[in-house]
Amino acid sequence: MKKRPDRFLSEDEIDHSGVPFDYIKELHAYLWRVVRAARPGTNGILTNHVDSAVEKLEAVRRELDK
Repeated sequence: MKKRPDRFLSEDEIDHSGVPFDYIKELHAYLWRVVRAARPGTNGILTNHVDSAVEKLEAVRRELDK
């Protein structure tokens, strides 16, 4: 994943009570579901796990396509 500066989604950067932030939270939850589907039990900072989860899912896809 692209590296982002600390606090890039802080309250002073984006309104946490608005529709756009609700959408971000929804996508965040879906992304956690994808990561945990590939790597059950994963916790912590999402950005630390997305790339390895995607790589694992891509490997599974390649095996299924054989």
